[in-house]
Amino acid sequence: MSLVKIDVDADNVLSRQFTELERKNLPFAIVQAVNATAFEIRQVWARTAARVFDRPRAMTINAAQYTKATKQRLYATIFLRDEATGGTPPAKYLLHQVEGGARTRKPMERLLAARGALPAGMFAVAGKGADLDAHGNVRASTVNQVLSQLDARNDKYQNETAASRGRRRKRAAKRGTRGGEFFAIRARHGRLRPGIYERITTGYGSAVRSIFVFVRQPRYQKRFDIFGLAQRQWDKLMPFHFNRELAKALQTSKYRGRL
Repeated sequence: MSLVKIDVDADNVLSRQFTELERKNLPFAIVQAVNATAFEIRQVWARTAARVFDRPRAMTINAAQYTKATKQRLYATIFLRDEATGGTPPAKYLLHQVEGGARTRKPMERLLAARGALPAGMFAVAGKGADLDAHGNVRASTVNQVLSQLDARNDKYQNETAASRGRRRKRAAKRGTRGGEFFAIRARHGRLRPGIYERITTGYGSAVRSIFVFVRQPRYQKRFDIFGLAQRQWDKLMPFHFNRELAKALQTSKYRGRL
């Protein structure tokens, strides 16, 4: 079940009196109107997410999903996608933007904590030296290398072995540079804050750059009012779609002229 969802029902459009012909056609008109409204709310969410967030991923923009109404179930359910392949679903990572509060640990952070690389109560954010993707996140390839080298994978066969480490270093030596040597610092060491660093060696010397910096638990302010947004769109769109669909249903009704 989604962690964030709203139910859209048609009860509030049934407050007026209907003719017998209208009542015969209500189920069809309600289903059509509810589904049209739910679809438009989903589109509004997508446009709003693109404005609220900085370079959002397609999964974030298209996070809103809905189940259609039927004649047996006169409502549509709108919700945030709660599953994702190989990652955190929007229903979880958007929850903090919707409700505010403290961020929970990401899968990578849980693995690092279990390995002992990430201190208790700390979280990992991108460092100044991290190579970021188009969405401002540390690249997945870098995250995988970090977890592998720090022996933090649950599957031991995904962790770097002495043999694979030797092959990687040999390839780097042939190129004249050596990078991708990751290590974790749990407590401040000189000018280095707690975090994960990459050691780089060239013919001119060596240096380190920060990939992740460890910080206290981040807290979020509410910035994506999906509940209020959905309610406003419902109030605006549902009466329009309902009246239109009912009028269309009456024009083509098989009961027309019989009542």
